[in-house]
Amino acid sequence: MGEKDYAPLSAACVRALSDKLYEKRKTAALEIEKMVKDFVAVNDAIHIQRLLKILGKDFIGSHNPHSRKGGLIGLAGMAIALGKETATYIEELVHPILNCFTDPDSRVRYYACEALYNVVKVSRGSVLTLFNSIFDALSRLSADPDQNVKNAFEMLDRLMQVYFALFLCVCVCIYYIQAVNGFFL
Repeated sequence: MGEKDYAPLSAACVRALSDKLYEKRKTAALEIEKMVKDFVAVNDAIHIQRLLKILGKDFIGSHNPHSRKGGLIGLAGMAIALGKETATYIEELVHPILNCFTDPDSRVRYYACEALYNVVKVSRGSVLTLFNSIFDALSRLSADPDQNVKNAFEMLDRLMQVYFALFLCVCVCIYYIQAVNGFFL
């Protein structure tokens, strides 16, 4: 990455996110996770939005596949740190990840599956607002030629099925309660 201003990320964190070694990218993601937890604690939405923009546009939009992988692991770390607040930023988290599902590098596609898995796991039902986009991306990914990507896709697909089934159960329960009580919303 160039000389651009990536604040609130430190220069060391930016370098580590673009490193070819997974362990360095993971260390940078843990630093981002801690930073975001601190931002959430003080309700600092401006820095959270800035980080989402840096990771989602600058890193994931990079020509360097290691930077794209760093952006993905960084977004996953942000989702973990945001916890229940993930729903507020769900679109900014999910759309850059979905864009990586068509990346020419199979490792980037694999990391995109892993990142979306983490986002879905943390956000639970709030990710269902983007169900159509996710379903479209997953349906294209199901025919991926790389076996590692297929395995990651299958794990993500099972998780999505669980949340969708839970959502349907809740809808049926609400409908039943309304029918029993004689009113509908």
